[in-house]
Amino acid sequence: MNASIIIVTRDRADDLRMTLDAMRELRIPAGFGAELLVIDNGSSDETPQVVQSCEIPGLPVRYILETQPGLSRGRNRGLAEAQGEIILCTDDDVRPPADWLAGMCEPILSGKAEAVAGGVRIAPNLLRPWMSPMHRAWLASSEWLERGKPQAMVGANMVFSRKVLEKVPGFDPELGAGALGSGEESLFSAQLIAAGYRIADRTDLCMEHHFQSSRLKRSSWLDAAEKLGISHAYRGHHWEHWGCRWGALRHFVASVRVAAWRAVHPSEISEEGCSERELNLIYHRAMIRGHLKASKQPRKYAKHGLVKL
Repeated sequence: MNASIIIVTRDRADDLRMTLDAMRELRIPAGFGAELLVIDNGSSDETPQVVQSCEIPGLPVRYILETQPGLSRGRNRGLAEAQGEIILCTDDDVRPPADWLAGMCEPILSGKAEAVAGGVRIAPNLLRPWMSPMHRAWLASSEWLERGKPQAMVGANMVFSRKVLEKVPGFDPELGAGALGSGEESLFSAQLIAAGYRIADRTDLCMEHHFQSSRLKRSSWLDAAEKLGISHAYRGHHWEHWGCRWGALRHFVASVRVAAWRAVHPSEISEEGCSERELNLIYHRAMIRGHLKASKQPRKYAKHGLVKL
């Protein structure tokens, strides 16, 4: 059996170096062929040198340049280049457990499922007392996933059989980092389920997420809320076929609610972190605005479709 690990990166040479170092600790099962593909999505730092100088026993490392921007485009390039029958996707700022490769592939090899949702936990030094389950989920923690029979996968730890690409050919390039901002793995997961594929639960196999501390700043949370709302609206219009009634009025009301909350709760505004309530208000306003814009476009999928029209 052969497997391909795909990491998409851009201008994160230091983070990537530590992730590649952690990959050296992976246990490669006897008779198991594996490769690691690092897709450079147009970096201007030392990323090429970091990858090209990396040697991991039993795990050949391939450097691939993808100049078209966007996480989804990078992942799709990885899918096109990968030689493995099982695809493992992760990020450039994680630390895998030693048994990650074998454990994540087992449900597919045993015929229990065609895809696997792995776990993600935030590195201890990045946890904060003010974080709620929602905050942690927005930082890719997998605790929100349904145990036993997950209905989605988190991009930092998702695995699937190559055969699913026969029906669901890849990630929507209009979603994800470098495009609308998020939602590419959620749509991909939903399409797998719509195609009749099963997602197994291996959330016990946790990637430790060492994201940059700048993501904890208030400005980063507000940006994430905007992107989540707009990305959800794209999926809602094009894939779920939402209707759009009273959109302009709803957007006006949502904007008033944001302003009113900020006027009444100035003490809750700080440099790090952001109130759940404010994030939900920003997300809701962005989703309405995104839906108003998307609703002027023809649908890009049949309802719950697997490929673009």
